[in-house]
Amino acid sequence: MLNIYGYLTAWAIYLSAGTLCYILFYKATGFIRPKALANALRGIMIALIYTPWTIAPDEDLMAPAVIVILLDLITVGGESFIRALVPLTLALMLAIVVGLFWNLIRRKRN
Repeated sequence: MLNIYGYLTAWAIYLSAGTLCYILFYKATGFIRPKALANALRGIMIALIYTPWTIAPDEDLMAPAVIVILLDLITVGGESFIRALVPLTLALMLAIVVGLFWNLIRRKRN
């Protein structure tokens, strides 16, 4: 098992790599003409990368929700992945709504 320093180092590496992937995704979606769609896709990517969830119900340690879902499906199976799917779904819905409202705010401002 990792000690606290290994845990924090792993999170630092994950967040750095996630930020780099998001920057590349942001540049790749720059050519999409309907900016509402581009903003919604960017919000989805942020939610998928940065939504954390606990690794087990009785643990305090967290991991990205996507990874928790995949590991629960592989190891435990059944319906155990739903505990991480719910917050990820809520984060995805919030990201889409914020992305669409951001576009409306920018349009009204201009």
